[in-house]
Order: sequence, then structure tokens, then C-alpha cells
Amino acid sequence: MSNNVITIARTYGSGGRLIGREVAAKLGYAFYDRELIELAAKECGFSPDFIRANEQRATFGFFANLASQGFSYSKDTLPPTDMVFVAQCKVIQDVAAKENCVIVGRCADYVLRDLDTCLHVFIRSTPEDARHRVTTYYGVSADKAENEIKRINRQRAAHCRRYTDRVWGAAENYDMTLNTARFGVDGCTDLICRAADRAFAPGNEDVVY
Repeated sequence: MSNNVITIARTYGSGGRLIGREVAAKLGYAFYDRELIELAAKECGFSPDFIRANEQRATFGFFANLASQGFSYSKDTLPPTDMVFVAQCKVIQDVAAKENCVIVGRCADYVLRDLDTCLHVFIRSTPEDARHRVTTYYGVSADKAENEIKRINRQRAAHCRRYTDRVWGAAENYDMTLNTARFGVDGCTDLICRAADRAFAPGNEDVVY
């Protein structure tokens, strides 16, 4: 029997990571975000610090479907950033096969696109709400917030395009898209939990979170 998996992609400053953690706690699922860095480091042999610095850098050519072809690659031919991506894909598939879990970022929606028991979510926000969150909770100064938000979102979009040939945030790649500026972190958490109940247990509509 397949495990239930929720993937969460998010714009910077949307609170997507916090939502993912809250969803995992409410459903009793394992939570993977930065934890994937340590696992990928063991898989590919690079240090966790190297992976943190390079995991979303889109460089050099790479076939997007490599991740679904048994991860057969040579350390002598693939650039390090591509090796990191392949290692993370392997880790994502491993944890999805191991247990019910919530996975944040790292193109998990693409890596697990063929998994039936998977709910794919994209979290976004308004520019105003994102600026408030990054200055209040992320420690970014007010004068740098807007540029930092744009920079990281461009980086995430480029990474997605390079390794999946998809448009980051495009509705067709996700089961639901939520705006934290409208629903808040708690509201988005509740909506995802309810959607997961419908997706993973059709007909069971009486569970209250």
C-alpha cells in the first residue's frame, strides 16, 4: 500500500514551510524540508553546507527526466549542482516510499508526479504580505525585502524550469493553490488537511481538524 504524501511548493515569504510543518503535525506525518539536505549529502557525498549553497542553482545542461530513469549517473560527467539534484530526487522518492510525509520544495511535485497517493500544493502570497513576513520573521531588512523576495522567487522559478521543464507555480502542476494573505497560515493548514482527507480517503467527509 502506497504512503500518503503532500508536496508543498511556495513563493518566498508566503509561509509555506510553516504551513507544511503544521500540516504534518496535524496529520501525524513526517516532515521533510531542510532534513532532505542531510539525507542528500549522504547520498551524493557533498557536505550539507555545499548543498545548502547550491541546491537551487540552475547551471549547465541536464535532462529533466534523469530523475525518473533509475538515477544512473556518473560523478565524472555530471556537474556538482546536477548531482545534488539527482541525489535529492533519490531521497525524495525514498522517504515517500518509507512513510506518510509532507515534503517542502525541491521539485518534489515533479519527482512524485506519478504517485497516485500524493497531494501537490502551491502556496503563494501578495507582495505586501510577503514583505511583512520576511521582515518580521525572516530577519530581512525593510530596504532589502522586495529585492530579496524577487531574487529568491526568480531562483526557484529558474531551478524548476531547468530541472523539470515546467513553469513554477503554474496551476496545472498542482492540485491546489492557496494564498496566505487571504486565508492565513492556520486557514491554509486547515484547507490542506481537509483536502488530504478527501484525496486519501474518498467518502470520509466527517473528519474535523
